[in-house]
Amino acid sequence: MRLRYRAVAALLLLTALSGLFVHAGVTDNELNPYPDAEELAAGYDSYVGDRVLLSGRVIAVDGTGFDIGVDADGVTIELRVDGVSAAVDPGGVVQVYGELQPDQTMTAERVVVVNTGSGAEWYKYGVSAVGAVGFLVLFFRQWRIDAETWTVEARDG
Repeated sequence: MRLRYRAVAALLLLTALSGLFVHAGVTDNELNPYPDAEELAAGYDSYVGDRVLLSGRVIAVDGTGFDIGVDADGVTIELRVDGVSAAVDPGGVVQVYGELQPDQTMTAERVVVVNTGSGAEWYKYGVSAVGAVGFLVLFFRQWRIDAETWTVEARDG
């Protein structure tokens, strides 16, 4: 009988969690005050002079700035970011906050490097996988799952 109540409770919690995921996906664009790549591609000139927050992959780097490609819903727009010297390589991912200028350029006020290069993303995945395996090993050394009652119990001795 307890197993049935636990299954129903788990199903209700998973349904509520799924509903929150759907709600977040539907309202994401309404909560973001900045244009995305699709909006910039459709009407770039109407956003010139506005402050925007963009996230994109670095295409090229030189001494005065870099070029980024910003993607959204299959639309890619390339921008020149001036006024910064961020420590990033081509292939890296950055978030840039600044003012849009004419001719697909942007004057950055702040640049946050998310991944310095293309290998940084794989490093993050590798470190996360090692941490997850380490956690599971330590967890199952101290605890066990009782399949009959669907509970987690401390191991003896």
